[in-house]
Amino acid sequence: MKVCQKRQHTTEFKIAAVQRSLTTHHTVQSVADELGIHASLLSRWRVQMTRKIDTPDKALENQGPEKSYADLLRENARLKKQLARAEMEADILKKAKAYFDKKPK
Repeated sequence: MKVCQKRQHTTEFKIAAVQRSLTTHHTVQSVADELGIHASLLSRWRVQMTRKIDTPDKALENQGPEKSYADLLRENARLKKQLARAEMEADILKKAKAYFDKKPK
């Protein structure tokens, strides 16, 4: 049975990996795959380095998207409802126009 040694990453590598994951639009999983590390390890580094409680002077600024995934889902649902209502109003107006066009004067 082969025994794997525990890899130790330098602080510079960790900071570069975290900054790369924070500044790109790629997922943590894809960035971790590119770097050859596990996604949970990168997530742990992100939490440690962006937390301002432990290291307020050294905390990295999270420059990720302004809206969370849940916010985007809510906005998407709201816009779908708004579109459905606009389509319904357009159908009602088409039917009303057809009705009044048929009606003799």
